[in-house]
Amino acid sequence: MGNFQLIQKDDVRELTKLFNHVFTYDQITPELMHEKIFDEDFFLEPANIKYVEDGIIMAFASGYIRVYKGKKTGWIKLIAASDQKSRGPILEKTFNKIENILIDRDVKLIRFMDSFPNYFRPGIDPRYTSLISLLHDWGYEKRRDNVNMIADLENNNFATESEEENLRNKEQIIIKRAGSNDQNLVMEFMKDKFSVWISEVRKAYEQKPIPLHIAIKNDKVIAFSAHNCNNIGTGWFGPMGTSPEARGKGLGAILLKRCLRDMQTAGLKKSIIPWVGPIGFYYQKVGAEVHRVFWNYQKEIL
Repeated sequence: MGNFQLIQKDDVRELTKLFNHVFTYDQITPELMHEKIFDEDFFLEPANIKYVEDGIIMAFASGYIRVYKGKKTGWIKLIAASDQKSRGPILEKTFNKIENILIDRDVKLIRFMDSFPNYFRPGIDPRYTSLISLLHDWGYEKRRDNVNMIADLENNNFATESEEENLRNKEQIIIKRAGSNDQNLVMEFMKDKFSVWISEVRKAYEQKPIPLHIAIKNDKVIAFSAHNCNNIGTGWFGPMGTSPEARGKGLGAILLKRCLRDMQTAGLKKSIIPWVGPIGFYYQKVGAEVHRVFWNYQKEIL
């Protein structure tokens, strides 16, 4: 007979092995497993559980709670069970446990896997049929598709010098890699325009060189792009944003190319552009292709 226990940091390798066994298309490393669970800004210890039988972890789930758009929302970030492919009793027991942990804390909505900003995947790959079946049966509704794209870093030139010179001469816009002395300016801009991405951009300042590029005009940041701030080491692009009043000048394309050039210089062969909205922009500017589609599920709690 098994029982539920709290996940510990020294469980990470065993959790990784279990996850990779059942998530065929989404292999994770111990480092990323640690990042997803223990580096979560809203880490909630009681919502990180493992199901143990005879000293072996048979299932686990990781969740958290935060207020989003005025609603107390719970996320099931990760879940894996030894009998997941057949939708067995351990999977259902673990899903029921993590869901009830969130509901008992008075959440009004539960979302599945798309736990931005510190997410592993922006939803669930529809090829995981057992989980799709479970979500439907447990009252979760499919809301939308989320798309990941891939940019080829081996066969592309991401030069931006002429475009940058043109903006500098005509618009007095300076584009550069962010430095430590720019952090206050960057954070002021983020708080005002893109507060949801503050935690990701803050992680950029923990790395060298800083994987963050910015556009400045009149001593104010007007656009930014970053990489390697989530799913670190995998070629993960983003976030990126431009002030509404500065759009239409080509800043996004330049900042995107600067980030891709960083990853290219680091020896990566491809970059993942996740959770894409403007598919056409990434295709036209850097030849990125749609790589995977994820389904987004959520459940209202009455």
